[in-house]
Amino acid sequence: MRSKSTASMAAAVLLAVALLVGAEVPRTADGASGARGDLTFASVAVRVGRVQVKAGVSFDDAVESMRLRANLRNLKYVGVNQLSKEIEALGGKPSRRIEIFSFCDALAAQKMIDADAAMLAYMPCRIGMLEDAQGRTWILAMLIDEAVIRALPAAARESAQRVTATIQEVMVAAAAGDL
Repeated sequence: MRSKSTASMAAAVLLAVALLVGAEVPRTADGASGARGDLTFASVAVRVGRVQVKAGVSFDDAVESMRLRANLRNLKYVGVNQLSKEIEALGGKPSRRIEIFSFCDALAAQKMIDADAAMLAYMPCRIGMLEDAQGRTWILAMLIDEAVIRALPAAARESAQRVTATIQEVMVAAAAGDL
């Protein structure tokens, strides 16, 4: 039972990653996407920003810098997923530290969603931090592709550009340990 559940979860994760990177979703012989009911899929371009945390900046210091810079730029911290703790709980063995932080600018989100409901898929903004096998800490975030932003009406475009620039600023500040 557990292996079937794990396999289903792995398939769902692979599908989500495929959608996020704009890959084709596998289709059945009759051309269906394998979706159930009225669920449909759209491929959209995304960018993934990545920066290594500077030597001497601890994981916790980078997190504090990230949260402080986001707050300074009016990007509200709305939660964290301590993925490594869940991995440890489910797998029964230690995991490298992996955390995903969520941020939101509600008024910018409203403008973007009003312009295109599909923008909801980018929300809330997430910044992930992880320790790699060599003990280095990395900060990663999915960023809205510039072509997607340019296609938005002016007010929504400005909001999307500002939030995307803020996410990048927050990542760089966290990597440097800037308070």
